[in-house]
Amino acid sequence: MKTVCLGISIAALGSLGGCTSSEELMQATSRKNTKCKTEFLDDVTIKGCSTNVHTNISGGKVVLTEDTHRRNKKASILNSYIQQKYSEMMNVAPDYIRSLKLYSFIDDWYGVRYRLGGNDKSGIDCSAFVQQLYGNVFNIELVRTSFDQYNSVTYVWHKTELHEGDLVFFRTRGKHITHVGVYLMNSYFVHASTSGVMISSLKEGYWSQRFAGAGYVDLNKNKG
Repeated sequence: MKTVCLGISIAALGSLGGCTSSEELMQATSRKNTKCKTEFLDDVTIKGCSTNVHTNISGGKVVLTEDTHRRNKKASILNSYIQQKYSEMMNVAPDYIRSLKLYSFIDDWYGVRYRLGGNDKSGIDCSAFVQQLYGNVFNIELVRTSFDQYNSVTYVWHKTELHEGDLVFFRTRGKHITHVGVYLMNSYFVHASTSGVMISSLKEGYWSQRFAGAGYVDLNKNKG
């Protein structure tokens, strides 16, 4: 990329003394946005429009339009919102919320009502929600019921060893595995409870007393 001296005002762009002439720059590296009437040099935006020009690896120019900037800004605002929202729920700093695809999925489903046997946003049960989450976020196909999911994981024996994405299981009725959720962090997990899709803590009395174990999905084990 040609070096361009920028220690001058925009109004004096035409007289880039000591560097490549402005005429050569215009011919070789400039782009013009007719709507904003703003000129662009490699990796330089001349103020007046939000469009930028960047040089890609092959040396070509990639123009980021105003629409691209609006989409990027919207995505950035959404990510910040999700980080703030879920960090407050789980009592961690926003920077800890890094798996934005996971938390965007959770946010999209949050509050969906519980329905035994349900598998969509009109109503969903716990194992179907976990199955949906794994398919959409991790691109992993899980078996359908919480009992089968329990029998398909590699067990994690201590809560202190849990990692984001591990499955957590509960016995809510009798001795059998009847409930499942996905571990997040700081003892919190997401699940489809009878109150709907929500985030709860393993430290809560109800869940602590009914906790039956946890495990991670071992793809090699599942293939076998």
